[in-house]
Amino acid sequence: MNRIKIILFFVVIALLLVVAVFFYGRYQGKQAGLAANKPAIVTSQAILERITDQYFLVTKTVFVQSKTEIETPKNNNWTDLFTGKKITVFGLVRVDVGVDMKNMRPENIVVDSKNKTVTINLPHAEILDSSLSGNLDVIADKSIVEKIKGVFKNTENEDYNAALKTLIDSANKQVIANEDIFAQARTDSVKLVTLIVTGMLSDYQVVIK
Repeated sequence: MNRIKIILFFVVIALLLVVAVFFYGRYQGKQAGLAANKPAIVTSQAILERITDQYFLVTKTVFVQSKTEIETPKNNNWTDLFTGKKITVFGLVRVDVGVDMKNMRPENIVVDSKNKTVTINLPHAEILDSSLSGNLDVIADKSIVEKIKGVFKNTENEDYNAALKTLIDSANKQVIANEDIFAQARTDSVKLVTLIVTGMLSDYQVVIK
């Protein structure tokens, strides 16, 4: 009799284990189904990485005919004959304006999954590069202009570089004074960033600040 009771005990335990495994399996299946149907959470870091990966620098290029007057430096080997004289340098300067993403951080991007919005604080447009397009030329007394031009042919010359910097600074100031150029460059970047983010989150609204 005791032997039968022991057998029945183990049979009941086995049945309970089978039932427990069955219901546990169903529970795990439901959880897996819910996880599969639940949309993946997109983080600010993920969006930033996508922007960084797909963004290409959109620039507005402006050519400025720049002209500026400089005074020849003193105590300089090549200007000993021209000390104190003022010369005018001029040339065509290329200025590239755009929005650089290198300073973007995850905290510049706010993802609101409840309202399905992505708010991005985009950097302002800035001058990315300025360079002389063509040759640097000078206006000066005929007696010295050829000698000065000879010096300016050497782009490693300290005085050439000083004159070039003055010319480019003048061109940059002219471009900075034109706010429309920066507004257009930023608008182009806004369109590109919006396109990248909506390609990632098609049902989200992108807000650029």
